[in-house]
Amino acid sequence: MNVEDLIESFRIESGDLARSEGGGQSDVLWCDDEIARWLTEAEEEAAIRKRLLPDEVSLPIAAPTRSYPFTSFFEITYAELVPVSGDPIILKIVSRDAMNRIEPEWRRATCKPAHLIQEDVRIVLAGEVSQPCTLFLEGLRLPKEPLSPDVPAEPEIASVHHRFLLHWALHRAYGIQDAEAFDAARSQRELAAFERYFGLRPDADLRKDARADVPHHCAAWWP
Repeated sequence: MNVEDLIESFRIESGDLARSEGGGQSDVLWCDDEIARWLTEAEEEAAIRKRLLPDEVSLPIAAPTRSYPFTSFFEITYAELVPVSGDPIILKIVSRDAMNRIEPEWRRATCKPAHLIQEDVRIVLAGEVSQPCTLFLEGLRLPKEPLSPDVPAEPEIASVHHRFLLHWALHRAYGIQDAEAFDAARSQRELAAFERYFGLRPDADLRKDARADVPHHCAAWWP
């Protein structure tokens, strides 16, 4: 389904059709731009919740720089440092807090990196390269382009998921504080339907904990 099909399906599901013959955007509750924006949100939510868009990228790395801007992936799943000569080094992906526990002096380390720190808008090598390298990354990303009613493109996620994006768009539409459109019960039903299919959204703390990559264990506790 392309964005035009999804907008049409949204209008059928919501009953938000032109109310007079030849009616235009002024005759409906929600304009095409609003619906396309909610569908864009829906695709992003789906990609995060179900990890639907894996990708890979290569970055040039050179000493002495250790920190690099990076926003291509919301989660890095694999990292490998490939030198011009010599064997590749598989990097363990950790959070900054975890790296502080593993090696408190990592900021001044001059040895080859063994860990990669992923932050929201950058990545940091915990070590120093001695020659130009390529950093190969695999990870999960968001859709590259927003959906627009002016461009008949399809969502990037697989077509089998497309019709379920409507639940999010309907949730957002009925959640607006508007005398004609607001319907809290319908908004919650649509959100519940979206979450049954795509799952709950991990919060920022959960994603940070996942990057820490440290073993979990049970600790004894006495009152």
